[in-house]
Amino acid sequence: MDKLSDKLRIFKFAVKHRVWFLLISILMLIIIPPYLSENPDVVDFYVKLDFLLIVLACFFIIHHNPWSRYLSILTFLLVIIDKFLEHDVLNYLSQVGISILIFNAFFLVLREAISLKSESRNMILVSITGYFIIGLIGGFFADGLDQMYPGSYSYSTGMELEVYNYIYFSFVTMTTLGYGDIIPVNNKSQSLALILVMSGQLYLSVIIAINISKFLQTKTKN
Repeated sequence: MDKLSDKLRIFKFAVKHRVWFLLISILMLIIIPPYLSENPDVVDFYVKLDFLLIVLACFFIIHHNPWSRYLSILTFLLVIIDKFLEHDVLNYLSQVGISILIFNAFFLVLREAISLKSESRNMILVSITGYFIIGLIGGFFADGLDQMYPGSYSYSTGMELEVYNYIYFSFVTMTTLGYGDIIPVNNKSQSLALILVMSGQLYLSVIIAINISKFLQTKTKN
């Protein structure tokens, strides 16, 4: 009985801090891989493990929705199976599953954060998380595009593109920095780059407007 009570307590804690859990999981994927071992197998293992954490974080957000629960379980299994079989198709499907889950989770939390009942700090947390989500999914799309159309990107000599490099490209493009070490060279990859630039800038504009509107509404109510 005590064990069940402890499990319920942990589950409630995870649900309460679900957005933090998701944000930290994404940050771990963005920041840590370059500082791991030079062995690509170690990095790949870490990335797959972090994928599982992201799926779990999404599950805590969307667990009330039946189809989302099933998708979470399916994506979780795809990530595990891909770790052992290491097939490009499985890797692509797991990234698609994560993208759908993370978008669904973000919109659910955003809708909750916009409501006047939620605190302003919740809206700020969701806004930051949303920006990282766009960059992460952009990296998944770039990775999938290069798998379907090899040679979509030109990159520096000696660089071997992995999922982390595509995520890096996504954020650099989204923020309009454009260092030039990874360059989209065909129409499809250039189109994705344009979408990332517009998504990043539009998101910032819209989310700032929403935050200001929420602040003004809260101030008027008080």
